[in-house]
Amino acid sequence: MKTTRRAAIPLVPVALVAIIVIIAGAFGYYFITASGTISSQSSQVSSQSSQISSLGSVVSSQSSQVSTQSAQISSQSAQISAQGAQIATQAAQIAADNTQIANLTSKVNSLKTQVAADQVKIQMLTTGYTVANATIASLNSQVASLNTEIAALNSQISSLQAQVSMLQSITGLSSSTTELNARAFITNASGLVQVASFTVSYAGYITLTATSASDYTNEGGMILMEFAANVNSPDYSGVYIPGSTSFYPFSSVPGTIVIPVTSGTITVYLATADSTQQSATVSVIYYY
Repeated sequence: MKTTRRAAIPLVPVALVAIIVIIAGAFGYYFITASGTISSQSSQVSSQSSQISSLGSVVSSQSSQVSTQSAQISSQSAQISAQGAQIATQAAQIAADNTQIANLTSKVNSLKTQVAADQVKIQMLTTGYTVANATIASLNSQVASLNTEIAALNSQISSLQAQVSMLQSITGLSSSTTELNARAFITNASGLVQVASFTVSYAGYITLTATSASDYTNEGGMILMEFAANVNSPDYSGVYIPGSTSFYPFSSVPGTIVIPVTSGTITVYLATADSTQQSATVSVIYYY
C-alpha cells in the first residue's frame, strides 16, 4: 500500500503565533488585573488625599500653634538669657562667698586649734589651782594649828609674866593686902584681944598701926604665927614669937609696929603690958 505523505507545516510561524497568543492573553489578564488594582489604588489615593487634606488642616493648625509657641519660646529664651545673666552674677557671688567661707573655715580651724591649746592650758591651770587650793587649805590648817599654839603660848607667857610680875613685887615687897582697916578694940580682963587672923603665902612683914589709944604707953601688939607645912622651924616647933618677947609696944600714937613673917597662918593681938583693960583703933596690912 502506497503511503501518502502530507506536506510539513512550518514550526516557526506556529510558535510565533502561539507566543503572541500567550502574550496577548497575559497582557489581557494583566490589564484586567491592573485595571482592578488601579481602581483600588485610585480609591485608596482618593481616601488618602482626603486624609492628606485633613492632615493639612491639622498641620496648618499646628503650624499656628508652633508659631505661638515659637513666640513663647522666644520670650522664654529672653527670660532664660536674663536668668542666665542673674545666674552668672549669682555664681560669681557664690564663688566669692565660697572664697570667704574657705577663709572663715581656715580661721575657724585656727581658732579651734588655739581653743584646744587654751583648753590644755586651762586644764593645767585648773590642776594647778586645785593643787594650790589643797596647799592653801593645808597651810591654813597649819596656820590655825600654829595660831592655837601661839594662843596657848601667849596664855602661858601672860601667866608667866603675871608670875614674874608677882615674884618681882614679892622680891621688892611692893605688894600688899589690907587685913584690917581702922577698927576699935577693947582688951579683955587679961589685957589681950584678937584683932586679925589670916594666911600668907610668902615671907614678908605686917604692920600694926594704932590711930588712937586709951594708953599707948601701956599698949602694943602681939603676934602668933603657925608655920606652913613647907616651912622648917625646929627652934619653935610651929609657933613663932618674934624677938625675946611677944609684946611690941607702940612708941607713939598714931604709931606703927613692923613685924616680919613667913608663910603660914598669922594671928594678931592687941595687948597691954600690965594686963589691964585698954582700948585702941588699929589697922593691919600685910606686905609681901
